[in-house]
Amino acid sequence: MSLSELKYEIVKNRIQQLEVTEEGVIVESDQAIFNFEKGTTLSDSHPFLEGLQLTLPAIDDQLFLPCVNLEVDEVAKIVDIQVIHKNNTFYLLLLDFTQHYQAAHPLVQEKNEASIAKNKLDFEKRLMQAKENFKNSFLSNLNHEIRNPLNTMLGFMDLLGESKLNYDQNETLKAIRKTGAHIKVLMDDMLDISKIEQGVITKKHVNFHLGAILSSLQSHFDLKYRDTPISFEITVEDLMLKTYKGDPNRLNQILFNLIENAFRNTDKGTINLKISSGDHDGNNSLITFEISDTGVGIPKQELAAVFNSYYQLKLAKEKPIGEGLGLKIVQDLVCLLEGKITVDSEEGKGSIFTCSIPFEKRKAKKEKKTVRKGTGVFQSKKLLILEDDASNQMLFMKLFLNNEKGYVLELASSGSDARMFLEKKKYDLIILKKQLPDMSGVQFMNSLGEQREHINKETPILMASGSTMLNEQQAFIEAGADSFLAKPYTKKELFNTIEKLIR
Repeated sequence: MSLSELKYEIVKNRIQQLEVTEEGVIVESDQAIFNFEKGTTLSDSHPFLEGLQLTLPAIDDQLFLPCVNLEVDEVAKIVDIQVIHKNNTFYLLLLDFTQHYQAAHPLVQEKNEASIAKNKLDFEKRLMQAKENFKNSFLSNLNHEIRNPLNTMLGFMDLLGESKLNYDQNETLKAIRKTGAHIKVLMDDMLDISKIEQGVITKKHVNFHLGAILSSLQSHFDLKYRDTPISFEITVEDLMLKTYKGDPNRLNQILFNLIENAFRNTDKGTINLKISSGDHDGNNSLITFEISDTGVGIPKQELAAVFNSYYQLKLAKEKPIGEGLGLKIVQDLVCLLEGKITVDSEEGKGSIFTCSIPFEKRKAKKEKKTVRKGTGVFQSKKLLILEDDASNQMLFMKLFLNNEKGYVLELASSGSDARMFLEKKKYDLIILKKQLPDMSGVQFMNSLGEQREHINKETPILMASGSTMLNEQQAFIEAGADSFLAKPYTKKELFNTIEKLIR
């Protein structure tokens, strides 16, 4: 057999021709693939062909049916069927693509599985984003709701500290203040992890005294863990500078979380914070903080995971201990300050966290105290404070009672009351909160409209709120606020901010 004859035989065996009447009766068949008896109908051979037989009268020209599974007289094939209608006769071409479809099936299956996996991944991403948005919204609202009463509590504690207290009362007040400050740190932790993940966290570059941070940490942990068999020691390298320039709040957060983590994982023994410095470049010092403990330690295989969110160390027959958000925040904050952090640990013997951060060198300067002259009626500044909460109103009245700055205070319980006050008087400053009984702080600023332009054009607005998300602060500024003060704040912070705005 020649090559051309072989090709013809292959094609012939893969294509079968049938001639069928409009009623589906088989007039002619070359039997190349299936055995169809002449005089029988299509419906006698296979259920699929029965459906095709019913369709024949509706075919005007042609019909193509791909990938049809047929079994006739125990011969099973996967064929494409083409029907051609011409001169009241129907011609059926059966094209055998069994091998093609069988070979393509795994590829199609693989493609389908890949498509399913992609859709699943997309869904999981959307679900994760929805969860993330909910978490950030929840943290923001929770942060705001807790900061407001916390600000009131800390404010009254400041006032209590200015009164005459005996020794025991003063010590009790110190403990309550430290607890309040600790709650504020915890709120900052919750909010910071949200800010870090959104990429909106910022850092300060201000003068600070390293000793003040270390002293505060020593006092806090000595008091908190005084009834435990754990000693806490801080060792500072000789000849280190005392003052630097950077972000003291972020540094305090880093050290607080690392030390707290050490206490959580230590039953007895010693926790040591060692501080040393070295030249980073001409203007900066690289300060190294080494926090070591004699605690349970971390298994070698888990060291790489300690900075992951919600990581917890699990030991046999013990409850999970450890890190939660703390170490995740620490790593992100260290990176924010352009530093590095490492951990070295041996199970059963303790851990050492080493953190190196560059800070600008600064020599301490003695500031000359100045006394403001001429306090009296000509120095008086009128402040309009929008506050509806009775406790906060009392706090403001007490804060400004007999103040040395000459500030005169007036209170408005709603936005509409405040607008009436502004129509009658001019004020040197407006202190506004996020939400009033009749409108929000942003709505109040928008409602001033031309009134602010003509009557109080130069009056600055200070927004004091527990909403510390950057996008919310930006919304306040865009609406017309001149400055933002985050709750909880101290009396000193409040008066410093006011003084900057009404100079």
